[in-house]
Amino acid sequence: MCDILIVEDESRIASFVQKGLSQAGYRSKIVGDGYLALEEVAASDYRLILLDLGLPGVDGRTVLKALRYQGNSCPVFIVTASQPSPSDAAELKQLADGWVQKPFKMKDLIGYIRRVIPIES
Repeated sequence: MCDILIVEDESRIASFVQKGLSQAGYRSKIVGDGYLALEEVAASDYRLILLDLGLPGVDGRTVLKALRYQGNSCPVFIVTASQPSPSDAAELKQLADGWVQKPFKMKDLIGYIRRVIPIES
């Protein structure tokens, strides 16, 4: 199994994603704000981070920039409903490894994840 960190402040969406990941064979943990995300990434070794941009506390953009500034190369998929400006989108796409627009189909998200971290046998 793989460890995936879900950084999402909407509990309904976070639970939906966690359930879908579990059914696909992945193990995940949920945190609901940017501060907790940074603490969790520092304390644990994740194979992938699913990161919402609109977070309380420290927003997702700041979390992603902090991770990269710290030299953390863990793959990050942005999962968001927001539409960033073209310049923000270009910067985020350089820092992130993928982008999923809400609403999304779970099978599509799992397909993106499997390209980065296939299920281990």
